[in-house]
Amino acid sequence: MNYRTLFLISFIFISFAVEAQKTQTNKVVADRLTKLPLDKVNVYNEKDNSITNQEGVFSFISDSKELNFSLIGYENVRLNSDEIKNQDTIFLQSKTIELDEVIVGNEISIIKKAYAKLKDNYPLEPYNENFFLRCTLEKNDQTARLQDIYGKVSRNSIFKTKIQPDNKCNVEILNMRKVGIADKKDFIYFEFQSFEKLFDLNALIQIAIEEYEFTQEKDVAGDYLKISFIKKERNVMAQKTSGYYIINKSDYAIVETYFDFYDNIDDIPFQKDGKVEYRTTSFKRVSNFKKNTSTNKYYISNANSAVRVELGGSGINEKAFYDYTTNFFVTNSFIAEKANSNLSMNKDIFKVKFPYSESFWAGQNQLPLTSELKDFLKHVAENKDKKKEFEIIGNF
Repeated sequence: MNYRTLFLISFIFISFAVEAQKTQTNKVVADRLTKLPLDKVNVYNEKDNSITNQEGVFSFISDSKELNFSLIGYENVRLNSDEIKNQDTIFLQSKTIELDEVIVGNEISIIKKAYAKLKDNYPLEPYNENFFLRCTLEKNDQTARLQDIYGKVSRNSIFKTKIQPDNKCNVEILNMRKVGIADKKDFIYFEFQSFEKLFDLNALIQIAIEEYEFTQEKDVAGDYLKISFIKKERNVMAQKTSGYYIINKSDYAIVETYFDFYDNIDDIPFQKDGKVEYRTTSFKRVSNFKKNTSTNKYYISNANSAVRVELGGSGINEKAFYDYTTNFFVTNSFIAEKANSNLSMNKDIFKVKFPYSESFWAGQNQLPLTSELKDFLKHVAENKDKKKEFEIIGNF
């Protein structure tokens, strides 16, 4: 079975440390008015990038003292390490929403203008970047697999184009840790997507305009436009794809895309693979694009996707739910070094092999282990010798 793919950055302890000439900053970003933590805040300087998790927490290691914070709908903040050192929380001020600028019926012309600017706003030529990727799989709300990857990718283009219809990429894994545990009575293997499918999904941006209805939303700050869309007709699975674009008014760059591919769970039929019945009941994806100040081109700064698959309770398998999430984010964009491919782009990501480096994963903070993942690793360790009951796959 081949299922598709969300994005998940974990808890980090708040601290401040100096190591050699690099500064490590671990803090929380929150809304100034509500004091609630802010997710997906871009944290960056001219060299490095990071992002806050669902708890508003970020970790940042850099030899530059400057940090910038940006999030759509909020005022940008620029601080140096000395200013940050004395703050437990960085607060962002929300921008005023300008409702009077909404023009009903102008949605399609806005989308067409954004599409026309794709060639100006995004790299349609080869470029390279460093990335982190976390994939997790849960079965019945219990973690079953974890895979973290640090790597390099060389892209021919950010999107598929007439010049680059296949948009093939090369990926070089630089570090990886993975582990999975399964009951030997469970004959189901959930296949992770390939890098090829992951990158195609993350870069999905254009839709057939004539097949969708569009609505301009009023809850976005003045610098941006938000256009929601929903497909006019249901597909063969009786579902309607919906989502939204967030568009920068100044250059008509699409800076965020969201797709929800399922809207009516009750009408989703089960499919059969041998004696196994299954159906995908949820599939969502969000991607954020950020402008590189050196190239003036937007790249995919982070992308999250989540899929839920239900196994039917008839036949030889018990009813079960699988939740697969991916969390992809770029740490350095438009770098000079090309990726030396060391894997197959169309291969199940979890089946990729690479040795574990304890020193690397102990020293990085981009993908720290949450308490839930630590409990999962403890569970694996406690059962690693029960070879008659469990099958354990991993490199650490």
